[in-house]
Amino acid sequence: MRMGCYYALKFDRIEEILREAMIMKTIDAFVQQFNGREYKKEITPAEIDEAARAGLIIVFGKSDDTTVLHGAIEAECSTNNGGSIYLTEDGLFEECPCDCIHARRAKAKAKSIQVNWCKGPYVWSYQTDIPHQCFEIIDNQPSENLKFCQGIIFKAADLL
Repeated sequence: MRMGCYYALKFDRIEEILREAMIMKTIDAFVQQFNGREYKKEITPAEIDEAARAGLIIVFGKSDDTTVLHGAIEAECSTNNGGSIYLTEDGLFEECPCDCIHARRAKAKAKSIQVNWCKGPYVWSYQTDIPHQCFEIIDNQPSENLKFCQGIIFKAADLL
C-alpha cells in the first residue's frame, strides 16, 4: 500500500512538472510570436484566448496613456506618464477612494508592476518582481523600428 501511495504522489509531481514545462514553453512561444510585432498589431483575439487558456497574462502599452492586460486578466489601465498597476489573483486592484485600512491591506498584498513612460530606450516598459519574460513591440510610423514597448508575459498563478 505504501509503495502505491509513493508512486501516485511521484506521478502527481511529474504531472505538475510537465504542466509547468508546458506553460513555460507557451511563454517562450508567445515571446517568440510577439517579439518585433508592430504597434497596433500586437495581439489577435485568438492569441488572447490561447493566453487565457494557458493561464498567462500579457502586458503592454497602447497609445500614449494606456496599459493593457490580456489573457487570464483582461483590463485597460490609464497609465499616463507611468505609475504602478496592482494585481491580485482576482484581477486588477482598484484604488479605494476612502483609503480605509482594508484597502491599504489589500493593496499591500497585491503584486505591483511599475509602468515606465518614456524612460530608457522604450516609450513603454515595465518592471516587476513577478517572474516574467519580455518582448519588444516596434513602431514603424514615426521612424523605422522605433522601440515602442517592452511588454511582459507571466503566469497568473504567480499572483497567488
